Amino acid sequence: MGPYWGKVGLAIFCSVVVGLIATSPVPIIQKTFDEIFVNKDYKMLQIIPLIFVGMYVVKGGFSYIQNLIIFGVSWELVISLRKQMFDHIHSLPLSFFEEESTGRLLSKITNDVSIMQSSVTNLVKELLQNSMMLVGLFCWVFYLKWDWALMAVVIFPLAVFPISNIARKLRRLGRKGQEILADVTSYIHESFSGVKIIRAFGMEEAQSKNFSELNSGFLKVMKKNVKYTEIPSPFMEILGAVSGGFIIWFGGSQVLDGAVSQGTFIAFIVALFMMYAPVRLLFKIYTRFQTSLAGAERVFEVLDRPVEESEAGKKELPGLNKTIEFRDVSFKYPSRAAMVLKNVDLEVKKSEILAIVGMSGAGKTTLVDLLFRFFDPTQGGIEIDGVDIREFSLKSLRNNLALVTQETFLFNDTIWNNIAFGAPEASKEDVMEASRAAHVDSFVQALDDKYETTIGERGVKLSGGQRQRIAIARAILRNAPILVLDEATSSLDSESEKLVQAALDNLMEHRTSFVIAHRLSTVKHADRIIVLSHGEIVESGTHDQLLAHCGIYQKYHEMQFLDVGDKGESAAELEP
Repeated sequence: MGPYWGKVGLAIFCSVVVGLIATSPVPIIQKTFDEIFVNKDYKMLQIIPLIFVGMYVVKGGFSYIQNLIIFGVSWELVISLRKQMFDHIHSLPLSFFEEESTGRLLSKITNDVSIMQSSVTNLVKELLQNSMMLVGLFCWVFYLKWDWALMAVVIFPLAVFPISNIARKLRRLGRKGQEILADVTSYIHESFSGVKIIRAFGMEEAQSKNFSELNSGFLKVMKKNVKYTEIPSPFMEILGAVSGGFIIWFGGSQVLDGAVSQGTFIAFIVALFMMYAPVRLLFKIYTRFQTSLAGAERVFEVLDRPVEESEAGKKELPGLNKTIEFRDVSFKYPSRAAMVLKNVDLEVKKSEILAIVGMSGAGKTTLVDLLFRFFDPTQGGIEIDGVDIREFSLKSLRNNLALVTQETFLFNDTIWNNIAFGAPEASKEDVMEASRAAHVDSFVQALDDKYETTIGERGVKLSGGQRQRIAIARAILRNAPILVLDEATSSLDSESEKLVQAALDNLMEHRTSFVIAHRLSTVKHADRIIVLSHGEIVESGTHDQLLAHCGIYQKYHEMQFLDVGDKGESAAELEP
């Protein structure tokens, strides 16, 4: 709340005024009984109602201003905190996303932050206002009859231990509830994303059953939460009734004996019962705040994570002049025990096209992921022109890289914006040139809205081949000196593959390219091919050189180009 202390200070001032005015009935009641009724003061009878109305007009105005400030600040905090979380999550290492599902992160940004917002509103508004009212009433009861006041408030400490115990339970329940809600959000996200598969396999009923179980778990926790949250109010009312009953008996006896005036007695009783309301609310706020703390803990678990950039260097990478070198690189994912890459030594020269082949799980994609610094090697290092890539800023490093993955990801935006995603400053001519080079323009012209067509979530309105071509156009427009193609033509039909392969050939000219492929037909013209097996480079050479030896590459080739009628037609994919 640091940036809002000016506004919060004004809200505190308003709370003080509202809280103090809320105690005004106490002296007014005393004056009414002791001076107006007893002394028959008609002039005071005319003045007091005007004072009473005037004070509550002031109270209403200050209360309105306070609410405007508090609710305004609380929503500003929500927007600010969500933006902070969004930006922070985008700056975390990719390993973070192995631990957290998208749905759980959505829940933290939406649900947990909203719970924090409600606590800010209650804390500043209810806590301050009721605290001021309690202090004012506390002063009045001690001013009116200090000995009665001591008898009345001695009962309050009895509530501290049970309420504290309830608060601890509520904090645990709050965290558990938020975790289950995160699972619910995650399940919804996953279910909607995979709706096609769910319907294809007829699993709607199973999905509904699983969702009901999650919902029931959340309901069970929330019912417990309500049970404990609502205990303080009746508990404090009972204590207040016991204390008030005693004062009515004890103080009433003194009034009958003539030791205390009627006005003082009635004013004290009113003040005492008015005092129990803020006490009860403060204890209730305290218990509800525990749920907010549970949400805050989950939010700050994310915000306290060290960002990716903090481990990056400050040098700028101007481009590639000579070589990219992998020096004794080994790597294992934090969540796995086995090494994915083992002692990889590799030198790639400028403008060289390097193809990487191997069975699934051999470490092909991991090898190029290290180049982007999505992860850092467990052992060894990667150098560009003799400088370790960890010495470059991440932005500078990645500005020199372009990527087309086998899992084509497009945004729920227009075709134009998806192509221009990696180069927002690109001119219209540049976008059109990239589109034509990737053979996107040919199918876009048949659409009603042309390049302004919104393609749906993950490009659901387009075919797989069309999505892949847009992703390739995005990489072409990027115009980076280092190109990574991870199965860039895997989703294309034969005709589209020929068109795009021609575009890729032009794109790879004068660029250093890493081409991961399962179909060997797409890499046979590469300058060099390396074969990965169990994280190690076992073979290296040109297509012809590797075929000339009875090695793994030759076995892959035989698996894919068996004579099944049309020679050259792929009989099997490299993937087992």
